[in-house]
Amino acid sequence: MRLGVVGAGGIAARHLVALAQDGGGGVEVSAHLARGPERAAAAAARFGGAAFSDIDAFIAEGRPEAVLVTVPPAEHGAVERALIAAGVPFLVEKPIGLDAETPEAIARGIEAGGLVAAVGYNWRALETLERVRWLLAETPAQMVLGRFHGGTPATPWWRFAAESGGQMLEQACHMVDLARHLVGEGEVLGAAGGFAALPEFADGDVAGSSAALLRFGGVPGVVTATCLLPGGPGPELRLICAGREIAITLAGVTITARGQSSVLESRASSYARQDRRFLEAVRSGKRDDVFCTYADALATHRLCLDIAKAIGTA
Repeated sequence: MRLGVVGAGGIAARHLVALAQDGGGGVEVSAHLARGPERAAAAAARFGGAAFSDIDAFIAEGRPEAVLVTVPPAEHGAVERALIAAGVPFLVEKPIGLDAETPEAIARGIEAGGLVAAVGYNWRALETLERVRWLLAETPAQMVLGRFHGGTPATPWWRFAAESGGQMLEQACHMVDLARHLVGEGEVLGAAGGFAALPEFADGDVAGSSAALLRFGGVPGVVTATCLLPGGPGPELRLICAGREIAITLAGVTITARGQSSVLESRASSYARQDRRFLEAVRSGKRDDVFCTYADALATHRLCLDIAKAIGTA
């Protein structure tokens, strides 16, 4: 299968390195598209394939049979529309936009074309979730505590709300999505943000800290985010059950009950697992066989937009 990649940043490289380490996924990287020709050329030199700076040439000359879309939040729209028009399946990184209108239109196009389309909520692909689901069937979640605590990414667009949508939309969306996936559909009850100057990036205007109160399937939840903690603890979703606490990270799951803890490590790359599942769905044409469909991701996106709206700006 000929694989095309839109975007030549760190996330694109993470996908391609994970695929290579996973045995390649049965793909040949055939085309790279980036904002700067030099960036596309560098990606092609590293991973193979041809470099393009125009979406039409990328599709017509690169001839991808599946595409990974890894563009900043503000750049969604034109790429997806072109892929839909050409009938090319794609996996697009989250968040899927900065507004509601653009993703809604993309979702309609995907449905009309009967296209396989996935969204990169890679936490859903964690191999440890099978055990988590078994535990939740035994003792359902009674409270959700999600966090995304770290430093401010150096990527210039990230620290400006008009380009990233803020941390809740751009990063903590993973926690919101995983809570939806494991516990139930969500609703936003309220949110607030703090707008002190960001360490090392005083020009940024996103909230340095934020918190949202939600319900997931009737279960209360709190999701917090901060980019004020370089080297901080990172992301985690913690589920409180009767007599049991389940803490999920990318590294593994910690299960605590009656003062005793056990750890289940994540040994496989969630990026490789989600990409492999997407490619298998493209081969089979079974649209719902991906870890996260575009339609499902749209529900997470709506929730995160509600949070971002409640937080507002400084």
